[in-house]
Amino acid sequence: MSEDLIKSVEDLIKLSKVGGVSRLNYALNLLKQEGRPLFLSEQKNGQSSQDELSGKVPTSGNKKKALIQIMKEQEKILKIIEEFIDEFETHSLPYVVSVKNYLLFLLIVLKILRKLKTGYKRSLHSANTLSRLNRMFSKYPVDYKRRATKDPLGLLFLVTELIIEAGRGLAVPYKLDETTSYQFVPLVTKYCMDSENPLQEIIMDISDMPKFRLPVVIDENHKEIIAKIFQHCLSKLPLKLRVEKTTRLLEKITLEKNDSLALTDYNALKLFFEKDNEIRTHLSKIAKEARYQTGHRTFVKGIIEELARLGNVP
Repeated sequence: MSEDLIKSVEDLIKLSKVGGVSRLNYALNLLKQEGRPLFLSEQKNGQSSQDELSGKVPTSGNKKKALIQIMKEQEKILKIIEEFIDEFETHSLPYVVSVKNYLLFLLIVLKILRKLKTGYKRSLHSANTLSRLNRMFSKYPVDYKRRATKDPLGLLFLVTELIIEAGRGLAVPYKLDETTSYQFVPLVTKYCMDSENPLQEIIMDISDMPKFRLPVVIDENHKEIIAKIFQHCLSKLPLKLRVEKTTRLLEKITLEKNDSLALTDYNALKLFFEKDNEIRTHLSKIAKEARYQTGHRTFVKGIIEELARLGNVP
């Protein structure tokens, strides 16, 4: 963490009314304790201050103090968030690009954002954070091993939380950009290779994992957002993997004698073919052959016949 940012936050606190600085102190302690690891590479390389890199003209001392004194506490919290995001993008990402660093960055922003009053401003700045995150991913995409799950799942959880925060006070739900969704392709690939019901497995793992001391319970809103990100990533998977996965699920449905389990497998399969014409055509072809091998359950036979008709659906 650069001393410029710490000094800026300390100034905001010093020039605030007594009794109205608890949230600002929280933000300062959070930056000092959790934010410093993001900037270790910059400190080792002896980089210049943010003003030197960005070309900003420092505000004179008296003028800066006057501006701070008329700012309300909520405005000061927003200023801290804005400066921290600028610092991370300018002073951390150029040196270390990792899922862990992105996770820590989002966690700090989210915790500070939650010191704002619930409403339009909090939602707007949650949306702005996601927009800035997308810009960062465009320039500094993450690269992690396919077997990694802990940090990618944590990052997915935090992105989901910010989407929910953004939607609370805005007129329409926040729509995540494709670039950010794309960062989770390795994670989705891993689950598709290892699990019979990958989306359900991801949601279960996120539900069970520690939530960074955030009071959050995974609900239907989380599940809906995670499903959209998951489905977007499916289209980016290799065709061979998509074919193998959907073929295996269809075989399970064909042989299943329990209606409830057959429906569970069908819902998992549906995620693959809903927006994928290649998989829809593939499923239609093999389902037409499977119809004559499925006579033991009317419910399962109905599913197979529906899948056989998929080739005619645009």
